Amino acid sequence: MPKIIILNVGTAHALGDHASSTHPITRSGWRHAWFAEQGDVIVSPVAVDEDFLGYLGETMGFDPGTVTVLSRDRLVTDEFLLSGDVLEELRELTGGGSPWRLMPCFWTPGVAELASLLGIDARAGLAFADQRGSDLLNRKTHFRQLAAGAGLPLPQGSVARTPRELARAIERHLPCTGTVIVKQDDGAGGLGNLCLTRGETTPLPGSRETRKVGEDIPALADEVWAALADDLSHGLVVESYHASAYQFYLEYAIGDDGVPAFLDSGEIRLRPDSDPESTELVWVGLDIPAALPPALAAEAMHHSLRLASLTAQIGYRGHINIDAIATTSGDLVFNEINARWGGGLVAHSICERLLGKGYADHHVAATLRDVPPAPLEAVLRTLGEEQLHFSHDTSEGVLVLACDPLLVNNLECLVVGATRDRAREIEARLRKALA
Repeated sequence: MPKIIILNVGTAHALGDHASSTHPITRSGWRHAWFAEQGDVIVSPVAVDEDFLGYLGETMGFDPGTVTVLSRDRLVTDEFLLSGDVLEELRELTGGGSPWRLMPCFWTPGVAELASLLGIDARAGLAFADQRGSDLLNRKTHFRQLAAGAGLPLPQGSVARTPRELARAIERHLPCTGTVIVKQDDGAGGLGNLCLTRGETTPLPGSRETRKVGEDIPALADEVWAALADDLSHGLVVESYHASAYQFYLEYAIGDDGVPAFLDSGEIRLRPDSDPESTELVWVGLDIPAALPPALAAEAMHHSLRLASLTAQIGYRGHINIDAIATTSGDLVFNEINARWGGGLVAHSICERLLGKGYADHHVAATLRDVPPAPLEAVLRTLGEEQLHFSHDTSEGVLVLACDPLLVNNLECLVVGATRDRAREIEARLRKALA
Protein backbone atom coordinates (compact mmCIF):
# COMPACT_ATOMS: atom_id res chain seq x y z
CA MET A 1 0.00 0.00 0.00
CA PRO A 2 1.61 3.31 -1.05
CA LYS A 3 1.78 6.12 1.48
CA ILE A 4 1.84 9.90 1.68
CA ILE A 5 4.83 10.87 3.82
CA ILE A 6 4.03 14.26 5.37
CA LEU A 7 7.07 16.16 6.64
CA ASN A 8 5.16 18.53 8.90
CA VAL A 9 8.17 18.79 11.19
CA GLY A 10 8.13 22.60 11.23
CA THR A 11 5.17 22.99 13.56
CA ALA A 12 4.94 25.17 16.65
CA HIS A 13 5.56 22.05 18.74
CA ALA A 14 8.83 21.36 16.94
CA LEU A 15 10.13 24.88 16.69
CA GLY A 16 8.75 26.92 19.57
CA ASP A 17 9.69 30.52 18.74
CA HIS A 18 12.16 29.45 16.03
CA ALA A 19 9.58 29.04 13.26
CA SER A 20 11.78 29.78 10.25
CA SER A 21 11.57 27.96 6.92
CA THR A 22 15.37 27.80 6.92
CA HIS A 23 15.72 26.24 10.37
CA PRO A 24 17.49 22.83 10.20
CA ILE A 25 14.51 21.08 11.78
CA THR A 26 12.31 22.16 8.88
CA ARG A 27 14.85 21.28 6.20
CA SER A 28 14.71 17.54 6.77
CA GLY A 29 13.21 16.50 3.45
CA TRP A 30 16.37 14.71 2.42
CA ARG A 31 16.85 12.50 5.48
CA HIS A 32 13.15 11.70 5.75
CA ALA A 33 13.02 10.76 2.06
CA TRP A 34 14.55 7.47 3.27
CA PHE A 35 11.06 6.49 4.45
CA ALA A 36 10.00 6.31 0.80
CA GLU A 37 9.22 3.10 -1.04
CA GLN A 38 7.91 2.31 -4.51
CA GLY A 39 5.11 4.68 -5.55
CA ASP A 40 5.08 6.88 -2.44
CA VAL A 41 4.40 10.63 -2.26
CA ILE A 42 6.55 12.91 -0.09
CA VAL A 43 5.09 16.24 1.01
CA SER A 44 8.20 18.21 1.89
CA PRO A 45 9.18 21.75 2.94
CA VAL A 46 12.04 21.57 0.40
CA ALA A 47 12.72 19.91 -2.92
CA VAL A 48 14.75 16.70 -2.84
CA ASP A 49 17.55 16.41 -5.39
CA GLU A 50 16.99 13.77 -8.08
CA ASP A 51 20.52 12.44 -7.69
CA PHE A 52 19.88 11.89 -3.99
CA LEU A 53 16.61 10.08 -4.74
CA GLY A 54 18.51 7.97 -7.27
CA TYR A 55 21.09 7.03 -4.63
CA LEU A 56 18.32 6.23 -2.17
CA GLY A 57 16.42 4.04 -4.63
CA GLU A 58 19.54 2.14 -5.69
CA THR A 59 20.45 1.46 -2.06
CA MET A 60 16.98 0.36 -1.01
CA GLY A 61 16.12 -1.52 -4.22
CA PHE A 62 13.23 0.37 -5.81
CA ASP A 63 12.66 2.71 -8.76
CA PRO A 64 13.03 6.29 -7.43
CA GLY A 65 11.19 7.56 -10.50
CA THR A 66 7.98 6.24 -8.97
CA VAL A 67 8.35 8.56 -5.94
CA THR A 68 6.77 12.01 -6.17
CA VAL A 69 8.06 14.92 -4.07
CA LEU A 70 5.50 17.67 -3.58
CA SER A 71 7.14 20.84 -2.24
CA ARG A 72 6.62 24.62 -2.29
CA ASP A 73 9.72 25.75 -0.31
CA ARG A 74 7.63 26.54 2.76
CA LEU A 75 6.69 24.88 6.04
CA VAL A 76 4.31 21.95 5.74
CA THR A 77 1.58 23.32 7.99
CA ASP A 78 -2.10 22.37 8.10
CA GLU A 79 -2.81 25.48 6.01
CA PHE A 80 -0.33 24.24 3.41
CA LEU A 81 -1.78 20.70 3.34
CA LEU A 82 -5.32 21.97 2.84
CA SER A 83 -4.51 24.72 0.33
CA GLY A 84 -6.28 24.38 -3.00
CA ASP A 85 -3.32 23.62 -5.27
CA VAL A 86 -1.71 21.12 -2.90
CA LEU A 87 -4.99 19.34 -2.27
CA GLU A 88 -5.70 19.19 -6.01
CA GLU A 89 -2.27 17.71 -6.73
CA LEU A 90 -2.67 15.11 -3.98
CA ARG A 91 -6.09 14.14 -5.34
CA GLU A 92 -4.57 13.62 -8.79
CA LEU A 93 -1.72 11.54 -7.37
CA THR A 94 -3.96 9.34 -5.21
CA GLY A 95 -7.08 9.15 -7.36
CA GLY A 96 -6.23 5.89 -9.13
CA GLY A 97 -8.36 3.73 -6.90
CA SER A 98 -5.51 2.08 -4.98
CA PRO A 99 -5.69 2.30 -1.19
CA TRP A 100 -3.34 4.81 0.43
CA ARG A 101 -2.18 5.48 3.95
CA LEU A 102 -0.82 8.60 5.63
CA MET A 103 2.53 8.83 7.42
CA PRO A 104 2.84 12.29 8.99
CA CYS A 105 5.45 13.34 11.50
CA PHE A 106 2.69 14.95 13.59
CA TRP A 107 -0.97 13.86 13.60
CA THR A 108 -2.64 17.27 13.42
CA PRO A 109 -6.23 18.41 12.72
CA GLY A 110 -5.12 19.25 9.17
CA VAL A 111 -3.84 15.70 8.62
CA ALA A 112 -7.15 14.30 9.89
CA GLU A 113 -9.08 16.59 7.55
CA LEU A 114 -6.79 15.69 4.65
CA ALA A 115 -7.58 12.00 5.16
CA SER A 116 -11.27 12.77 4.88
CA LEU A 117 -10.89 15.00 1.80
CA LEU A 118 -8.77 12.41 0.00
CA GLY A 119 -11.17 9.62 0.87
CA ILE A 120 -8.51 7.66 2.69
CA ASP A 121 -10.08 5.01 4.92
CA ALA A 122 -10.64 6.29 8.43
CA ARG A 123 -8.22 4.91 10.99
CA ALA A 124 -8.28 4.85 14.72
CA GLY A 125 -6.87 8.05 16.18
CA LEU A 126 -8.16 10.49 13.55
CA ALA A 127 -10.89 11.80 15.84
CA PHE A 128 -8.27 12.36 18.55
CA ALA A 129 -6.01 14.19 16.07
CA ASP A 130 -8.91 16.27 14.77
CA GLN A 131 -9.48 17.64 18.28
CA ARG A 132 -5.78 18.54 18.72
CA GLY A 133 -5.31 15.57 20.99
CA SER A 134 -1.61 15.39 20.17
CA ASP A 135 -1.19 18.72 21.97
CA LEU A 136 -1.59 16.80 25.21
CA LEU A 137 1.56 14.82 24.44
CA ASN A 138 3.86 17.39 22.86
CA ARG A 139 3.99 20.03 25.58
CA LYS A 140 6.46 19.98 28.44
CA THR A 141 3.83 21.12 30.94
CA HIS A 142 1.44 18.31 29.98
CA PHE A 143 4.24 15.74 30.07
CA ARG A 144 4.90 16.37 33.76
CA GLN A 145 1.20 16.09 34.48
CA LEU A 146 0.76 12.83 32.55
CA ALA A 147 4.02 11.27 33.76
CA ALA A 148 3.27 12.11 37.38
CA GLY A 149 -0.15 10.52 37.01
CA ALA A 150 1.39 7.41 35.47
CA GLY A 151 3.90 7.16 38.32
CA LEU A 152 7.07 7.63 36.27
CA PRO A 153 10.26 8.72 38.06
CA LEU A 154 10.70 12.45 37.37
CA PRO A 155 13.28 15.05 38.37
CA GLN A 156 12.12 17.38 41.11
CA GLY A 157 10.20 20.13 39.35
CA SER A 158 6.99 22.03 38.75
CA VAL A 159 4.97 23.98 36.19
CA ALA A 160 5.08 27.79 36.34
CA ARG A 161 2.28 29.89 34.82
CA THR A 162 3.57 33.37 35.66
CA PRO A 163 6.95 35.08 36.20
CA ARG A 164 6.26 35.08 39.93
CA GLU A 165 5.59 31.32 39.94
CA LEU A 166 8.75 30.87 37.89
CA ALA A 167 10.83 32.70 40.50
CA ARG A 168 9.35 30.58 43.29
CA ALA A 169 9.99 27.38 41.31
CA ILE A 170 13.64 28.34 40.71
CA GLU A 171 14.13 29.06 44.41
CA ARG A 172 12.41 25.80 45.35
CA HIS A 173 14.26 23.43 42.99
CA LEU A 174 17.69 25.05 42.71
CA PRO A 175 19.02 23.63 46.01
CA CYS A 176 18.59 20.01 44.82
CA THR A 177 21.65 20.04 42.52
CA GLY A 178 22.62 23.70 42.30
CA THR A 179 21.27 23.87 38.73
CA VAL A 180 17.78 23.97 37.24
CA ILE A 181 16.63 23.69 33.66
CA VAL A 182 13.75 25.87 32.47
CA LYS A 183 11.87 24.41 29.50
CA GLN A 184 9.73 26.18 26.95
CA ASP A 185 6.34 24.52 26.60
CA ASP A 186 6.79 23.87 22.87
CA GLY A 187 10.25 23.18 21.48
CA ALA A 188 12.65 20.55 20.23
CA GLY A 189 16.33 19.74 20.32
CA GLY A 190 16.94 21.81 23.44
CA LEU A 191 16.21 25.03 21.52
CA GLY A 192 13.70 26.21 24.09
CA ASN A 193 15.63 25.23 27.23
CA LEU A 194 17.83 27.32 29.52
CA CYS A 195 19.91 26.18 32.48
CA LEU A 196 20.35 28.36 35.57
CA THR A 197 23.16 27.51 37.94
CA ARG A 198 25.04 28.51 41.06
CA GLY A 199 28.10 26.80 39.57
CA GLU A 200 30.11 27.21 36.38
CA THR A 201 28.21 28.45 33.32
CA THR A 202 29.49 25.74 31.00
CA PRO A 203 27.37 24.30 28.15
CA LEU A 204 25.11 21.50 29.36
CA PRO A 205 23.28 18.73 27.46
CA GLY A 206 19.69 19.59 26.54
CA SER A 207 20.11 23.34 26.90
CA ARG A 208 20.90 26.15 24.50
CA GLU A 209 22.51 28.30 27.18
CA THR A 210 23.61 28.26 30.84
CA ARG A 211 23.11 31.41 32.93
CA LYS A 212 24.41 32.34 36.35
CA VAL A 213 21.97 32.66 39.23
CA GLY A 214 22.59 35.82 41.24
CA GLU A 215 20.91 37.23 44.32
CA ASP A 216 17.93 38.73 42.50
CA ILE A 217 16.02 35.63 41.41
CA PRO A 218 12.77 37.51 40.63
CA ALA A 219 14.63 39.70 38.15
CA LEU A 220 16.24 36.62 36.58
CA ALA A 221 12.83 34.98 36.37
CA ASP A 222 11.48 38.01 34.51
CA GLU A 223 14.34 37.74 31.99
CA VAL A 224 13.82 34.02 31.47
CA TRP A 225 10.06 34.42 31.14
CA ALA A 226 10.56 37.08 28.47
CA ALA A 227 12.99 34.80 26.62
CA LEU A 228 10.93 31.59 26.69
CA ALA A 229 7.23 32.36 27.18
CA ASP A 230 5.11 33.32 24.16
CA ASP A 231 1.49 33.51 23.06
CA LEU A 232 1.34 29.73 22.51
CA SER A 233 2.84 28.94 25.90
CA HIS A 234 0.85 27.19 28.60
CA GLY A 235 3.62 27.88 31.08
CA LEU A 236 7.22 26.89 31.65
CA VAL A 237 8.62 23.79 33.30
CA VAL A 238 11.32 24.11 35.96
CA GLU A 239 13.27 20.98 36.93
CA SER A 240 16.34 20.20 38.96
CA TYR A 241 19.15 19.46 36.50
CA HIS A 242 21.07 16.23 36.95
CA ALA A 243 24.39 15.22 35.40
CA SER A 244 23.79 12.07 33.35
CA ALA A 245 25.64 8.84 32.81
CA TYR A 246 23.26 7.86 29.99
CA GLN A 247 21.01 10.01 27.79
CA PHE A 248 18.63 7.87 25.77
CA TYR A 249 15.20 7.47 24.23
CA LEU A 250 12.73 4.65 23.63
CA GLU A 251 10.38 4.72 20.66
CA TYR A 252 7.03 3.03 20.15
CA ALA A 253 4.40 2.83 17.43
CA ILE A 254 0.79 2.68 18.61
CA GLY A 255 -1.27 0.87 16.00
CA ASP A 256 -4.97 0.94 15.24
CA ASP A 257 -5.47 -1.76 17.89
CA GLY A 258 -4.20 0.64 20.57
CA VAL A 259 -1.27 -1.61 21.53
CA PRO A 260 2.15 0.08 21.76
CA ALA A 261 4.86 -1.83 19.88
CA PHE A 262 8.46 -1.14 20.86
CA LEU A 263 10.53 -0.03 17.85
CA ASP A 264 13.98 1.13 18.86
CA SER A 265 16.16 2.83 21.42
CA GLY A 266 19.17 5.07 21.13
CA GLU A 267 21.73 7.09 23.04
CA ILE A 268 22.45 10.76 22.37
CA ARG A 269 26.04 11.72 21.52
CA LEU A 270 27.25 15.24 22.33
CA ARG A 271 30.66 16.89 22.50
CA PRO A 272 32.04 20.33 23.42
CA ASP A 273 32.17 22.91 20.63
CA SER A 274 35.61 23.87 19.33
CA ASP A 275 34.52 27.49 19.79
CA PRO A 276 35.13 28.35 23.47
CA GLU A 277 32.47 31.07 23.24
CA SER A 278 29.71 28.62 22.26
CA THR A 279 26.86 28.28 24.75
CA GLU A 280 25.78 24.86 23.46
CA LEU A 281 27.25 21.41 23.02
CA VAL A 282 27.60 19.98 19.52
CA TRP A 283 25.13 17.26 18.53
CA VAL A 284 27.26 14.40 17.20
CA GLY A 285 24.41 12.00 16.52
CA LEU A 286 22.80 8.86 17.92
CA ASP A 287 23.97 5.37 18.83
CA ILE A 288 21.35 2.71 18.06
CA PRO A 289 20.42 0.68 20.04
CA ALA A 290 21.09 2.23 23.43
CA ALA A 291 23.75 0.23 25.28
CA LEU A 292 22.23 0.35 28.75
CA PRO A 293 23.00 -1.88 31.74
CA PRO A 294 20.39 -4.68 31.86
CA ALA A 295 18.64 -3.55 35.05
CA LEU A 296 18.43 0.05 33.83
CA ALA A 297 17.11 -1.08 30.43
CA ALA A 298 14.42 -3.23 32.06
CA GLU A 299 13.31 -0.43 34.39
CA ALA A 300 13.22 2.08 31.52
CA MET A 301 11.14 -0.28 29.37
CA HIS A 302 8.74 -0.95 32.23
CA HIS A 303 8.03 2.73 32.90
CA SER A 304 8.05 3.90 29.27
CA LEU A 305 5.60 1.18 28.22
CA ARG A 306 3.23 2.31 30.97
CA LEU A 307 3.35 5.86 29.62
CA ALA A 308 2.95 4.67 26.02
CA SER A 309 -0.08 2.61 27.10
CA LEU A 310 -1.59 5.66 28.78
CA THR A 311 -1.26 7.68 25.57
CA ALA A 312 -2.94 4.85 23.68
CA GLN A 313 -5.80 4.73 26.19
CA ILE A 314 -6.59 8.42 25.71
CA GLY A 315 -6.82 7.91 21.94
CA TYR A 316 -3.45 8.62 20.34
CA ARG A 317 -2.31 6.47 17.42
CA GLY A 318 1.07 6.87 15.74
CA HIS A 319 4.74 7.14 16.67
CA ILE A 320 5.80 8.18 20.13
CA ASN A 321 9.25 8.56 21.66
CA ILE A 322 10.15 9.00 25.31
CA ASP A 323 13.36 10.63 26.58
CA ALA A 324 15.12 9.66 29.80
CA ILE A 325 18.49 9.82 31.54
CA ALA A 326 20.30 7.78 34.14
CA THR A 327 21.93 10.19 36.58
CA THR A 328 25.53 9.79 37.67
CA SER A 329 24.16 8.51 40.99
CA GLY A 330 22.30 5.73 39.15
CA ASP A 331 18.74 7.07 39.28
CA LEU A 332 16.40 6.83 36.28
CA VAL A 333 14.41 9.97 35.47
CA PHE A 334 12.20 10.75 32.48
CA ASN A 335 12.41 14.11 30.75
CA GLU A 336 9.99 14.32 27.88
CA ILE A 337 7.50 12.64 25.58
CA ASN A 338 6.91 13.45 21.90
CA ALA A 339 3.98 12.24 19.85
CA ARG A 340 5.86 12.28 16.54
CA TRP A 341 8.73 10.59 14.74
CA GLY A 342 11.86 10.31 16.82
CA GLY A 343 15.22 11.51 15.59
CA GLY A 344 16.43 7.93 15.20
CA LEU A 345 13.37 6.58 13.38
CA VAL A 346 14.93 7.05 9.93
CA ALA A 347 18.05 5.11 10.95
CA HIS A 348 15.91 2.37 12.52
CA SER A 349 13.74 2.13 9.39
CA ILE A 350 16.78 1.86 7.12
CA CYS A 351 18.42 -0.81 9.27
CA GLU A 352 15.23 -2.84 9.49
CA ARG A 353 14.74 -2.75 5.73
CA LEU A 354 18.38 -3.57 4.95
CA LEU A 355 19.17 -6.00 7.78
CA GLY A 356 15.76 -7.32 8.79
CA LYS A 357 13.68 -7.19 11.94
CA GLY A 358 15.71 -7.82 15.05
CA TYR A 359 18.81 -6.27 13.47
CA ALA A 360 19.80 -4.87 16.88
CA ASP A 361 20.62 -8.43 17.99
CA HIS A 362 23.60 -8.51 15.66
CA HIS A 363 24.27 -4.99 14.38
CA VAL A 364 24.54 -1.42 15.65
CA ALA A 365 24.15 1.93 13.94
CA ALA A 366 25.41 5.45 14.56
CA THR A 367 24.22 8.69 12.97
CA LEU A 368 26.80 11.44 12.47
CA ARG A 369 26.08 15.13 11.97
CA ASP A 370 29.40 16.69 12.93
CA VAL A 371 31.21 15.80 9.71
CA PRO A 372 32.54 18.33 7.17
CA PRO A 373 29.86 19.22 4.61
CA ALA A 374 30.41 18.35 0.97
CA PRO A 375 28.30 17.85 -2.18
CA LEU A 376 26.65 14.46 -2.59
CA GLU A 377 28.73 13.53 -5.64
CA ALA A 378 31.97 14.21 -3.76
CA VAL A 379 30.84 12.26 -0.69
CA LEU A 380 29.79 9.22 -2.72
CA ARG A 381 33.05 9.33 -4.66
CA THR A 382 35.01 9.38 -1.38
CA LEU A 383 33.00 6.49 0.04
CA GLY A 384 33.75 4.50 -3.09
CA GLU A 385 37.47 5.27 -3.10
CA GLU A 386 37.82 4.35 0.57
CA GLN A 387 35.55 1.29 0.27
CA LEU A 388 33.21 2.71 2.90
CA HIS A 389 29.91 2.36 1.04
CA PHE A 390 27.33 0.21 2.81
CA SER A 391 27.70 -3.30 1.42
CA HIS A 392 24.75 -5.65 1.09
CA ASP A 393 27.25 -8.52 1.19
CA THR A 394 28.92 -7.58 4.50
CA SER A 395 25.95 -5.64 6.00
CA GLU A 396 28.38 -2.91 7.07
CA GLY A 397 29.39 0.52 5.87
CA VAL A 398 28.23 4.11 5.47
CA LEU A 399 25.04 5.59 4.04
CA VAL A 400 24.41 9.29 3.37
CA LEU A 401 21.27 10.24 5.28
CA ALA A 402 21.17 13.84 4.08
CA CYS A 403 23.31 16.17 1.99
CA ASP A 404 21.20 19.30 1.54
CA PRO A 405 23.29 22.11 -0.02
CA LEU A 406 20.98 24.75 1.47
CA LEU A 407 22.28 23.99 4.96
CA VAL A 408 25.62 25.07 6.40
CA ASN A 409 26.13 21.74 8.16
CA ASN A 410 24.42 19.77 5.46
CA LEU A 411 25.95 16.30 5.72
CA GLU A 412 24.55 13.52 7.90
CA CYS A 413 25.73 9.94 7.65
CA LEU A 414 24.64 6.58 9.00
CA VAL A 415 27.34 4.09 10.00
CA VAL A 416 26.38 0.42 10.32
CA GLY A 417 28.64 -2.21 11.90
CA ALA A 418 28.46 -5.65 13.47
CA THR A 419 29.59 -4.28 16.84
CA ARG A 420 29.98 -0.87 18.47
CA ASP A 421 33.76 -1.12 18.16
CA ARG A 422 33.43 -1.98 14.50
CA ALA A 423 31.07 0.95 13.91
CA ARG A 424 33.56 3.29 15.63
CA GLU A 425 36.33 1.93 13.40
CA ILE A 426 34.27 2.68 10.27
CA GLU A 427 33.38 6.08 11.70
CA ALA A 428 37.06 6.93 12.26
CA ARG A 429 37.88 5.98 8.66
CA LEU A 430 34.97 8.13 7.45
CA ARG A 431 36.10 11.17 9.43
CA LYS A 432 39.64 10.80 8.12
CA ALA A 433 38.41 10.45 4.53
CA LEU A 434 36.20 13.55 4.75
CA ALA A 435 38.69 15.71 6.64
